[in-house]
Amino acid sequence: MLSIIIISTNLMIPFYTVVAAETNCSNGDIVIAQSRVGTLPSGIPSFSVEITNACARACSISNLRLKCGMFASAVLVNPKIFKRQVVDDCLVNGGSPLAAGSTISFKYANTFQYPLSLASATCG
Repeated sequence: MLSIIIISTNLMIPFYTVVAAETNCSNGDIVIAQSRVGTLPSGIPSFSVEITNACARACSISNLRLKCGMFASAVLVNPKIFKRQVVDDCLVNGGSPLAAGSTISFKYANTFQYPLSLASATCG
């Protein structure tokens, strides 16, 4: 069972934080935050994304997949960090574990901000 809660939205500067917790995940949380960080010389907006394992205990989360639509970027995103596998399925950290308290981040550029949300993860 997966629950998603929107924590905050700032209408002046788009910044969304989504917490998703898997009930069998020893209180493990994945926090996804993104915000607009500027504009490329070409005029394309750029965004920063941070994905954090906010687990209260020493639990790692692996095989982290996000719903990401048709994600694409005008700048290269390291595929070891974030890679669209197929439509609406992006793999985080190459599927490797994200330790408790760790954050993985990347920047992308597109004419709009992609809504990113947790699809699945393996806890343990």
